[in-house]
Amino acid sequence: MADVDRAAARASAARVWRRRARAELEAASRFSRLGDELAAVGAVGPVVAMARDAASDERRHAEQCAALVRELGGGPVALGPAPPARELGPRGLGARERVLYEVVAMSCITETLSAALLGELVSRAADPVVRENMHRILRDEIDHARLGWAHLAAERERGVGDVIGAYLPAMLAGTVAAEVLFSAEAEDPAQDALSGLGALGRGESRRIFSETMRLVVLPGLRRFGVDTARGEAWLAEHEARLGPTV
Repeated sequence: MADVDRAAARASAARVWRRRARAELEAASRFSRLGDELAAVGAVGPVVAMARDAASDERRHAEQCAALVRELGGGPVALGPAPPARELGPRGLGARERVLYEVVAMSCITETLSAALLGELVSRAADPVVRENMHRILRDEIDHARLGWAHLAAERERGVGDVIGAYLPAMLAGTVAAEVLFSAEAEDPAQDALSGLGALGRGESRRIFSETMRLVVLPGLRRFGVDTARGEAWLAEHEARLGPTV
C-alpha cells in the first residue's frame, strides 16, 4: 500500500477511535447511575457490583481509545466528564421495570453487539498496539454483557413479567448507533487496512449486527421468556430497508 493510502487509513481509523472515546465516557456515566439504581431496586449484589465495575472499565476504555487516537496520529483527545446519561425506557414503567429495560438495552443488546464487533476486529488487527488495546476492551465488554443477562435471569426468577418484548423495536433501533461506532464514515478503498486498525466497513458491521441479533440476542431473550416477535419484525424491516450486506 502506498504511504499516502496508509496515512489516510490511519487518519480515518483515528476518527473512529475518537468517536469511541466519547461513547465510552457516556457508557461510564450510564453504568455509574445504573449501579446506584440497581441497588435502589434491590438487584442481587453481584449484579450491582458488576455495574459499578463496568463504570470504571468504561472510563479506562475511554483512556485507551484516546491513546489509540494519538498512536494513529490523530492528536490529543479531551476526556472531561461526560454529561449525565439520560434515562432510557418508557415513562409508564415502574422504577424496577425501567431499570430492567435499561440494563437489557445497555448490556444484553448493546454490549453483546460490541463484543461481537470487537471480536471480529481483534481477529483482523494488524497493528500490535491496536490489537492489544482491543483485546483488553473485549474482555471487559463480555463481562458487561453478562451483567445484563444475569440481571434479566434474576428478575425473571423473582417473578417480574415480560416488560421487554413490547419495546424491542426501540431497543434494537437504539443499538444501531453502537454498530456505527465501529464503522468508517463511508466505504473506503483502503478498507483492508482500516479493519486492521479497528474500523469495519458499514456493510460488514451491518452483517455482524444482524447475525448477533438473530443468533445471540433474540434467542437469549426468548430463553428468559421474552416475546421477541416485535423485535424480529423490526429486524427484518431494517435489513430489507438497508439491502444486502457484504
